Amino acid sequence: MKFIIGATILVAGLFSFTYSCDKDADIIEDTPEIADPPELTEKYRIDTFTFSSNGKATNGKIFLPDSFEKNQDLPAIFLIDYVEQHFETAKDEFEKVIESVQAIEGKDALVITLEEHRNIETKPRGFAGYYEDFKNMASYVNGEYTSNTSRTFIGRGSEGGIVLMTMFLEESESAYFDNFIVTDPANYFSTAVISLIENDDFPKNKGNKKLHFSFSSSNNFALCTKLVYTIDEARYPWLEFEFADYMDNDYENTYPLAFAAGLKFIFEE
Repeated sequence: MKFIIGATILVAGLFSFTYSCDKDADIIEDTPEIADPPELTEKYRIDTFTFSSNGKATNGKIFLPDSFEKNQDLPAIFLIDYVEQHFETAKDEFEKVIESVQAIEGKDALVITLEEHRNIETKPRGFAGYYEDFKNMASYVNGEYTSNTSRTFIGRGSEGGIVLMTMFLEESESAYFDNFIVTDPANYFSTAVISLIENDDFPKNKGNKKLHFSFSSSNNFALCTKLVYTIDEARYPWLEFEFADYMDNDYENTYPLAFAAGLKFIFEE
């Protein structure tokens, strides 16, 4: 596995760098700055739907771009977004994901999430239940809205931890997600994933995956850095990995930048 490494040293002693574990790349280049995505300027369609998960009827919502009328083979992006437990709730994550897709020239995608924020505090031990909801939602969307097998799972905070655990813990033969965008995972999720890697305790024979991981100044720098190096040093042949930190931003303000950077990494060749 070869690497792309770009680094910018800041005078304040902080640093910002991007790792990309890329099987095909062998150059070294500077990390481009990610501009804020443009505001939505056109009307867009959002539908609601009901699917079954864990024996319950569950409601989701889906963004359908204009091209959906003519092209029902669009990739899907699944946002996991619960009520924030320790920070002010951000109510625009769904819109920020849509904006980030629209900022990528020539790219359209479906964006899907639960219709309402769930007021729960996520923990690693509850992973199976959280994952089942989004696996079942992905199955429904695949049957009703698109035949495209490219699915991206995206989240921040504790929900980002669920996304990261999904990448490792999905059964290889029945995996639903190929691409993963994680920003500012809670400490207990980072610790849990480090343990999975160090103990080699997850399903093997995975297909090709892409991961964009980032964190802000609000997070535990030492723990997040350890997680980055633990993933990097594992040298997984199935993983293309990009890392970015946002040490000049806090948790409340990083996710729009992280979502835009992550989707750019996922969708641009």
